[in-house]
Amino acid sequence: MDDIVLIGKITQSTPNLVEMEYPSLMGVNSIRLPRTMVARFERISNDRVALLVRTDNSDRGLALYRTVTVNFAPLHVTDEHLSIVGALENNEDIPNGLVEEALDEVPMWTEPNIQAPVVSVVGNDGQEEFVMADEPFDNMLFSGGRKKVESINWDFEPVRKPAFVMHEEGNAGATVARVNDNAGSPVAYHIFNPVYANDKRPAGAYLGTFSSSYYPMPYAKGYRPILNMAAEKGWPAQVIAWDEGKRSALFVDVTSNVDWEQAESSLGKGWTRRGFKNNGDYRIGIAIYNSLDGSSAFKVQAVAERLVCENGQVMGDSAKLMSLKHTKGVLGNFDFDKLAGQIMSVIEAAAREILVTESMKDIQVNRDVFEKLMTICEKKGLITKPVIKRDDTGNVASITRGHMWRVMGQGWTNRSESWVAVDQQDEGSLYHVYNILTGAMTHKPVWTDGETTLKGSTLNFSTLTERLGKVHKVLGGITEKSVAGLSIEAQLSNVPMFSQILH
Repeated sequence: MDDIVLIGKITQSTPNLVEMEYPSLMGVNSIRLPRTMVARFERISNDRVALLVRTDNSDRGLALYRTVTVNFAPLHVTDEHLSIVGALENNEDIPNGLVEEALDEVPMWTEPNIQAPVVSVVGNDGQEEFVMADEPFDNMLFSGGRKKVESINWDFEPVRKPAFVMHEEGNAGATVARVNDNAGSPVAYHIFNPVYANDKRPAGAYLGTFSSSYYPMPYAKGYRPILNMAAEKGWPAQVIAWDEGKRSALFVDVTSNVDWEQAESSLGKGWTRRGFKNNGDYRIGIAIYNSLDGSSAFKVQAVAERLVCENGQVMGDSAKLMSLKHTKGVLGNFDFDKLAGQIMSVIEAAAREILVTESMKDIQVNRDVFEKLMTICEKKGLITKPVIKRDDTGNVASITRGHMWRVMGQGWTNRSESWVAVDQQDEGSLYHVYNILTGAMTHKPVWTDGETTLKGSTLNFSTLTERLGKVHKVLGGITEKSVAGLSIEAQLSNVPMFSQILH
C-alpha cells in the first residue's frame, strides 16, 4: 500500500496513539493514528505537523488506509502542501521558507468543529470499534462528581468587541455609545466564545470585560507546541476546557522521563531515609493553565497522581515553571515553541516534590497534632467548621454540616479507605494526613453515621487544583522544617486544637 502524508494539528496523544485534525475532501477530519504506523513526524509552521503514515495489512491498517485514502482523503492543493508531501514521500528534508496559504477550498481550523468525525477500526468480529487509551490524569480530574468535560471546544478564536453603553441625550432619547477615553479610543472590550452563539446570545458565550491592554490569547497558541512535542515524544496529553471556554488546562504525562536518581541526589540524604524507589507509585506530569475570563495567568505547574488511590497532587511554588500575564507585551510576544523545549526543566522539580511527599512518612502525628493541623486547614480555607447548636443551658444540642471535618476524622481512624490507602507502617504520619486531605478533595467521599449522610460539595477544576496546591504547600513546608531539625510539635506549639476553636 502507498504511504500517505497528513498535514494538520495535534489534538491529543497517548503512548500508542496520535490524534490529529487535518484538511480532507470532506472538511476538517479528526483521526487517531497508531504510532507504529507513523513512519515520520515533522513539525512545520503555524503549530502544525506533517506525518508520513505507513499502514500494514492488518485489519487496523486496512481500515486506516481506507479512511485516509477514500472516506477522508487529505486535501493537498497548495504549493506548501505539495512541497511537504514530495519531501516526505522521497525521504528529503522539508524545504525552508514555506508559507502556509489560505485558500477558500482548504478547510480552516478557526471554524468551531463540534462534531468532527473520528476514524474507527475493524476488529476480528467485523464490528467497528476503537478503544482509546486512558487520557492522562482522568481519574484525578473526573472523580468527586466532576463530569467528563469534552475538550472539543477548547480550540476556538475568542471574539473581542468594544463595549457600548446606553445613555440619554436630550430629546433624541436613549442612544448607544462606545466606552472611550478622552482621545476617543475604546477602553473596554467584551470577550466571547463564538462556539456557543445562538439566537439569545448571537455573539456567543460571554467570557469577560477587560481593558484595551488585555490579550485574549487563543488557547491553541500556547498549547499546540506542547501537544506537538508530546506527540513526538510519546507522552500522553489532553486539553480540557470548562465554563464554556472561560478556563482551560493542558495535562501532559511525563512519567517516562523522570530521573529519580537525579532527583534524590539533588535533595540529599536527609530526604531519602526510607530509601524511596519509585515502582510505578506516581504519575508525574505538567499542567498548563490558562483562562479567558481574567481568573488566572498563563502558568505552567507540576502535577502528580498517586496511583494506588488516584489522589491528585498539585505541586507548590518551587515546581512552578512560569506565570505570564495576559498583556500584549508579555503573553502576546512570548515564544511558545521555546517553552516546549523548556518543559523538561520542571520534571526534576516535580520528582523532588514527590520525594518531599514521601518524606512525610517519617514525621509522626499524634491526635493533638492532627487536631492542630485541622485548625491550620480551617484557617487556610481547606475545611469548614460544622454548625453547632446549643440548648438553653449551653450544652451542645446538635452538630450539622462540616463534611470535610467529618471525612478527615473518618480517614484518620481508617487508613484503608480507598481514597486514603496508606500502609500500616505509615499510619499516624504526616503522609497519612496528606492523603486524607488530597483524597477527600479529589474523590469527595460520602460520610455517614447511619442516620445522617453528607456528600459534600463538588469542587470545580479551578478550585480543586488551587486547594491541592495549598495542601502541598502547607504540609510540604512543615516537612522541610522537620527535615531541617525543627519537630512538628515545636512548629505547631502556638496553634490551638480544632476542638478548642470548634467549641
